[in-house]
Amino acid sequence: MIDIRGYDERARSEVLATVAALETSDEPIPESSYPALRDNALREMVRQLLAEAGRCLLELDNRRWSSGYQDNIADDLSAKAIGQLAPTDRAVLALVLLHSVAIPRAAGRITSPDWTVSEAIDRTVLHQCKAIANGQIDRSIRRLQARGILRRGHGAEIRPGPQFQRLTECRSRTLWEDLVLLCKPSGAQAAQIKRRRTRDKEQRQ
Repeated sequence: MIDIRGYDERARSEVLATVAALETSDEPIPESSYPALRDNALREMVRQLLAEAGRCLLELDNRRWSSGYQDNIADDLSAKAIGQLAPTDRAVLALVLLHSVAIPRAAGRITSPDWTVSEAIDRTVLHQCKAIANGQIDRSIRRLQARGILRRGHGAEIRPGPQFQRLTECRSRTLWEDLVLLCKPSGAQAAQIKRRRTRDKEQRQ
């Protein structure tokens, strides 16, 4: 366990304030506002404190930082069905990601791997899904917005929220692959994903 008592009071305060901000802020925090992120030694202390809680420090664009679950912890939580969304919420979220990110990326209108770089849609697009009642879709949108999974706000625009900036590179890639498998399960790219996942699973056993 990391011991921060060897540092002076100011350094300890800056490190603890940074960890608290990373874990509680709705949005990624700017490096310029937190000395513990600008100093290499203090930033490493922040990283270690997060790691002890199963979390990791994530560097984003424009010198912004966030925190998220380590991949092995996320895998363990998923295997135990801890923190999973309800089936309807997962379906609605998949529709949002499909229309706001996947389709624009496939068309070349979006090139960033950041899930929050998206094209806003409105709920009439989601209401075209006949498998889920409009009322259920609207309630799911509100639940997803409350958790920061979709962008909050009273406007008509719907887009991925700041929780997507808590994904590690591995989790982000896995999510994109899941969308590929959903949209075109018989395609060449899907077949490649399935082969690699099967191989990786066999190697872990």
